[in-house]
Amino acid sequence: MATILLVDDDVDLVEMCRAVLAHRGHEVLSAYSAKEARGILESRCPDIVVLDVMMESDTAGFQLALEIHERFPEMPAVMLSGIHSATGVPFRFEPDEDWLPVVKFIDKPAPPSTLADEVEAILESIGK
Repeated sequence: MATILLVDDDVDLVEMCRAVLAHRGHEVLSAYSAKEARGILESRCPDIVVLDVMMESDTAGFQLALEIHERFPEMPAVMLSGIHSATGVPFRFEPDEDWLPVVKFIDKPAPPSTLADEVEAILESIGK
């Protein structure tokens, strides 16, 4: 199956998602900060990345998404974040090639099975 990198500072969320994705046969790598994710990306090349926005800073995930897109333009990224409810931002963040280069934005809370379904649909669409 696929190799998936989960990046989120919520350890419980990462472990729940890891369990569901691993049960479905995927290899799951975990990072609990954008900095840790960068280190993993130096040595591994996952098929897809799922990342939060607010980690070591309120915009760490946005910056990481841009870096991933720049370094690995074929690697899809999914944003899984509670930024809308946490900040009360009056507008929706949507995937955008220049500003938010992710294939999907999913609001937290989302059941791990829903995330797994979305990830698998994306992987299938790119032939992984």
